[in-house]
Amino acid sequence: MKQLQKYLVLALVAVPLVGFTGGAMTNSVIKPNEAVASPALKKGSSAKLYGRLWSQYSNTKSEGSESNTTIFDDEGMGRIGFKGKSAIGNGYSVNYKVEWAIDIGDGDSSGLDKEDMGSNDKGHAFTNKQSWLGVLTPYGQFKFGSMESPYKYLAKHDILHDTLAQMRDTRGISQGTMSHSGYWKTAGFYELKAGNFRFAAIRGFSNHDEAAASSNNKKDYGFGAEYKNLGIKGLSLVYAMNHDHSADKENEKYTITYDMKLADKQKIKVWYMHEDVEIDSKMFNNSAGEVDWYGIHYSSGPMKLQYSIANTESDEGSATEGDGTAYNVGMQYKLSKTSRFYAGYSDHDGDANNKTTDFRTYIFGLRHDF
Repeated sequence: MKQLQKYLVLALVAVPLVGFTGGAMTNSVIKPNEAVASPALKKGSSAKLYGRLWSQYSNTKSEGSESNTTIFDDEGMGRIGFKGKSAIGNGYSVNYKVEWAIDIGDGDSSGLDKEDMGSNDKGHAFTNKQSWLGVLTPYGQFKFGSMESPYKYLAKHDILHDTLAQMRDTRGISQGTMSHSGYWKTAGFYELKAGNFRFAAIRGFSNHDEAAASSNNKKDYGFGAEYKNLGIKGLSLVYAMNHDHSADKENEKYTITYDMKLADKQKIKVWYMHEDVEIDSKMFNNSAGEVDWYGIHYSSGPMKLQYSIANTESDEGSATEGDGTAYNVGMQYKLSKTSRFYAGYSDHDGDANNKTTDFRTYIFGLRHDF
C-alpha cells in the first residue's frame, strides 16, 4: 500500500510537469466562487457580502445514554463574510476573504463539542473561520492569514459536510486541524492551476501561544495535488498530506473519483479514499491507524442522494484496537437556486476499549445561501 501511494504521488507531479514545458500556466483557482486574476481585467475593485444560514433538527444517541435533541445549528455551519478583489493590472490582483461561523439558533457558533475548551470558555456568537489577504498572479495565488488546508478542501465529497451527520463526526474519516477540519491560522499558502492539474501548499509561520492553540505552528506544512480527467474523462486523482513538525507525524490521503453523466440530466459520482492517520485522538486511542472510505452520489434534477461507508483499523493490538465501521446516507433537494432541504442519517459501530462506542445521528433541516 505504501509503494502504491508513492507511485500515485509521483504520477500526480510528473504528468503535469510535462505539460508545463509546452504551454503557459493558467491562473490559480481556490474555489469556483472565488476571485481569479485575469490578464484582460482592467484596474478596479469589487467587494461582496455573502453567507449561508442553516436551521436543522438533530437527534444523536450514544450507546448507554439518552438521546440528545436540538433544533438549531450546533456545528456553527452557518457563515457570513466579505470577499473581493482589486485589480492592479498586467494580470495581477489583490484579493481577500474574511469569514465567520454563526449560529442563528442559540448564538453559540462554537458548537456542542467542548472537549478542547477550558472550563471558563464560553460560546461565541461569531467564530473566525477564514481571514486572509492574497495576491492573484498569472502563475498562481499567494495568501496569508487563516484559511483551509488543501487536505480539507480537495476531494471533499460528503454532501452532509458541516452537519452532525457528516462522516468526520461519525469517525468515518479523520478530523482535526491536520486533516478534514483543517483551518490553519497564521499561515502562508500558494496554489496554482494548469489545465487539469492543481497544486496547493500551506505552511505555519508562528510559534505564538495563540497560534499553538490552533494546532498548527511554525514549521508545520502541508500540500495537495489534484489531476482531473486522468486518461478517462471524469476520472480524478487527489493526494494530500499535513505534517506536524513538533510531533514529527503526518496524515496522508489519496482519493480516486469517477464522475459519470447519464441521460435526462442524471449523474453518478463514485469515490474511494485511503487515509494513513497519525494525528487524530478521536478516531484511534493511539492516534494512529488507517481508513478506507467508499461513497456514491446519484443526482437527478434538483435531487441528490448519497451513501458512504468507512472501515477504520488502528495500528495497535486487540486491547485498544479501536477498529470500527461507519456509514451515512444523505439527501439534498434544491427548492431554488439559493435554498435547499436536506436530511441525513449516520451510524458508527465502534470499540468500547477505545472510547468509540456505538452511536447514531439523524438530521433534517433547511439551508439558504445569499
